[in-house]
Amino acid sequence: MIRVLKPFEYFEPNTVKEAIDILSRYGRKAKVFGGGTDLLVEMKRGKIAPQYVVYIKSIPGLDYIKYSQEEGLRIGALTTHATIADSHIIRDRFELLATACKKVGTPQVRNVGTIGGNICQGGPSQDTIPSLLVLNAMLKLVGPHSERLVPIDKFFIGPFQTAIDGVELITEIQIPALPAQSGGCYKWITKRTTADETLVGVAVLIVSDSTEGICKDIRIGLCSVAPTPFRARKAEELLREKKFESELLEEIVQAIDDEAIPRSRENYRRKMAKILTKRAIEEVWQRINYLKNINVDGK
Repeated sequence: MIRVLKPFEYFEPNTVKEAIDILSRYGRKAKVFGGGTDLLVEMKRGKIAPQYVVYIKSIPGLDYIKYSQEEGLRIGALTTHATIADSHIIRDRFELLATACKKVGTPQVRNVGTIGGNICQGGPSQDTIPSLLVLNAMLKLVGPHSERLVPIDKFFIGPFQTAIDGVELITEIQIPALPAQSGGCYKWITKRTTADETLVGVAVLIVSDSTEGICKDIRIGLCSVAPTPFRARKAEELLREKKFESELLEEIVQAIDDEAIPRSRENYRRKMAKILTKRAIEEVWQRINYLKNINVDGK
């Protein structure tokens, strides 16, 4: 079936300020077009029909990956998933984010879809979000009169609803450098559909200290098991500053079950959230200790 888009006026600003001026002028009647992988689908399905489309992909200076130990990781909002997944900086230092970006959609989607657009979509099952949650990402939002930094765990306020003002743009994602003896991973299971939407996604980041078997910090982020992506903070507290033991791991996965609020296929999502969390924690813990033993033996 051929779907015809409703007519709209098209803008292609050259600067962030121009884009924000247009959004300020037309308000809710306007939609931002970056990679377009979500917007065009919704327009073709008739879910939305903006009167004005603001194409921001041509704005220079919003597609980059920068890293320093002092300032951490900086990612421009128009950086594509493919660029992030292939970045040696991110693969080497933030592997769980590279994994998540490589999971997004199809190769065609990853080549045009942007990380800023994925975040702004605000969906419960966006793959990049659990990794960004455990990495303590901050979002730089620029508006008509000011800019602000918003912690990503404060950004999602409901299904497909975010804290972004209608006249603001995300311009940058900021991630602090990770401490020594830390590691993370992202695990997921997908629906068997043409889009392979994530049914459950879990990111885990663990920081070990110099004491054998002690977990200094743990962060657990989940998607697609609640109205919004979230940090499983109750589960995290069970292992933080404690010795890693199998009994605690069982308590953690039970806490995951308590914190999850699946919107459909409840029993299966809860079960898979627990299984994936347990596997992720075990994998990261083993990897950290393996690398620590290599460093000790190599001295």
